[in-house]
Amino acid sequence: MPTLSDPVAFELLGLTIRWYALFILAGIAAAIWLIGALAARRGFDPDFLLDIAPWVVVGSIAGARLTYVLLKWDYYGGHLGQAINVRLGGLSIHGATITGIALVIWSCRRRGERFLAWADPMIAGLALGQAIGRWGNWANQEAFGTPTTLPWAVSIDPARRPAAYAEATTFHPTFLYESLFNLGNAALLAWVTLRIGRGRPFREGDALWLYLVTYGAGRFAIESIRTDSVYLGPYPGAYWASAAFVVVGAAVLSWRHRPGAVAEAVVVEDMPSGQIGVAGPVDPPRATVSRGPADPSDVAAPFDTVPMGNAHSPATADRSLALDTTAPPHCRTKQPADDTSPLPDPARRVGPAGDHDAQTRPVRP
Repeated sequence: MPTLSDPVAFELLGLTIRWYALFILAGIAAAIWLIGALAARRGFDPDFLLDIAPWVVVGSIAGARLTYVLLKWDYYGGHLGQAINVRLGGLSIHGATITGIALVIWSCRRRGERFLAWADPMIAGLALGQAIGRWGNWANQEAFGTPTTLPWAVSIDPARRPAAYAEATTFHPTFLYESLFNLGNAALLAWVTLRIGRGRPFREGDALWLYLVTYGAGRFAIESIRTDSVYLGPYPGAYWASAAFVVVGAAVLSWRHRPGAVAEAVVVEDMPSGQIGVAGPVDPPRATVSRGPADPSDVAAPFDTVPMGNAHSPATADRSLALDTTAPPHCRTKQPADDTSPLPDPARRVGPAGDHDAQTRPVRP
């Protein structure tokens, strides 16, 4: 793989524009595009994304740089003027991710938006932005791995080679490995995001926790062959951060999808009007028995996309009860044998099966 002979792309009004910056900006633009496309499919407010994007982008870059500077404080402590010079590289994606998540949480609380709902498209966009932004490392001849003679090895100029490998000419293009990995990760996370609320076992926020697991594991593996790792104690700082990502993501996913966990009902805007989708696993199967006259909105059933059973009215309350066998086992309820009263309004949300006192409430878009 060839390298750029000059990391400077062009000069504009006396300002030097480097390829590194252009790749980072291209990644940011691609990330915002994908987030907007996924958010539109989910029916989210597009103005919210445009309002917070500048603050989240700038804040994430600042967090990425601050993390890198702290990890290399032995150098930057004596060169504080270089701490803000990001043109030559030196951004920590782990720092950017943590800072970005904190800023999105804060923005959602201010605007009354659901953080976990927005986290899914945003984390897919982040993965795509990483896939493109990693090519900035290629332009700067950095973030490469150990020497190799593989056909896709990258050539590194003598001045950029580690002292331990001064005689080597070609190295593993670890930036390429991570770029391809992030591209596949973005596709996976987008797929998960578009299936939340469609009756599949995904809940709002699952893409975020899945990203922590997949990116953490992938970065941990790639970091093992890099030659420019910044160490924190006996191991590279990326090892510690990646391991923490995997542990946190796996723990949250396991807890949210544990046997017997109750799902949240969500309404997906591009689904048929009012259709309720499952955002996660439902309670174990159990039947409910009518306790007498009730308003149709008081009928309790597990959250699902199937009909939630016929309503009971005073006129039919004293009829003999029969088991409804038309619904899946976990949705069967005792119903009057000849009851033909209308179904409850599908846009109303009800409590778990068997909860006689559950109150109905509108489903928030």
